[in-house]
Amino acid sequence: MPSGQLMTMPVLIVNMGGEMVYILEQHLQAQKIPELKSQKVLSDVVRTMYYPRFVEELFKPQEVYSIQSTRQIFDRLAHSSIMRLNESSMDKLFDLMAMGFKYQIISCVAPQEMIDITMNHLDTLKRLVSSAPQECGLLDDCIGQIQSSYGVMSLAELNAMRQSLLTFFQDRKIKVSLFLNDQTQHSDGSIKVASGGSLQMGAQLPGTVRYFSGGVETSREQLPTANCNAWTACTGIRTALGTNVYEKDLATSNAGPPPPATPAPMASPVRQPTAPTQPVPATDSATTAAAVGELNLLASMIGPQPATDTFKLENLFGADIFRADDGGGQTAEVIQIDGTAPSEQRRDLDAVRRQMEGLESGQADAPEDLLTLMDNA
Repeated sequence: MPSGQLMTMPVLIVNMGGEMVYILEQHLQAQKIPELKSQKVLSDVVRTMYYPRFVEELFKPQEVYSIQSTRQIFDRLAHSSIMRLNESSMDKLFDLMAMGFKYQIISCVAPQEMIDITMNHLDTLKRLVSSAPQECGLLDDCIGQIQSSYGVMSLAELNAMRQSLLTFFQDRKIKVSLFLNDQTQHSDGSIKVASGGSLQMGAQLPGTVRYFSGGVETSREQLPTANCNAWTACTGIRTALGTNVYEKDLATSNAGPPPPATPAPMASPVRQPTAPTQPVPATDSATTAAAVGELNLLASMIGPQPATDTFKLENLFGADIFRADDGGGQTAEVIQIDGTAPSEQRRDLDAVRRQMEGLESGQADAPEDLLTLMDNA
């Protein structure tokens, strides 16, 4: 049985891939892309991500890839469909995927919850591509692989895998407006750890003291602790971590602005820990540019930016969203996504980032096995 650390890659790729599909699906709906074209984008991405030979190679025991190599995998996944993202949009997409999964890993109350999170991603993907039998079959195969690979892991092995994931995300503290507005992220990009929730199966409430005699429990008492009331016993229901948190936001944005006489709410409604929502803005311009804009545009903030340098909703897609390529006498529909809002500061930041990525990539070449398989897919 391989160690938990050597089985980190499947959990990393499956969960971040699930987050990517959530974001793309939410954005395609928000932009009112025709249903058939949206489904084709999602189906193509899912089919490539769960290509049998790729999954087979992914589940082989191996060390965790670097951030740069992992980014290359998702570059090819995102462009395996008729959709095209420029570098800035891909940067924002990857940052939002990474921070979303990092939040879920940090919020786990026990290492076993990582498998529940993975199953939530796979189950939700099955629902999103339910009209495509081939893709559903590939997802079912991956679910079987997850159950057989991780169902027999010990607690120590699962904990080692969680530590490996936390190390992978350790220095990644991208500020995401979704988390900032929901107050699950500090202004420095670090994520808040909840001090309450539902306990794992078999766990005792904080402050529980049990007395034993001859190896048999004779009595038990509950001592008062600072946050005892914030925890509840296990309900037996799978965690909500890993579900699609963008569905509620999409429903809010599609509902339109409130009546003029009604002021915009200042806080999100009470929610489950893994389903953050954003305030409903008061005007159409705020709807498209401020409150929902950054989430709908796959955005996360890389350092502070001027308030005027906004990432506008209408700039993500060009005027000619679906256009035919003229090469080879054949036409192919391609979604061109331009996520840049031109500014001198953004160009300077991009230049610095590319220079840093070039220095890092020179230290360790990207592994070729998984990437080559993705090209073949």
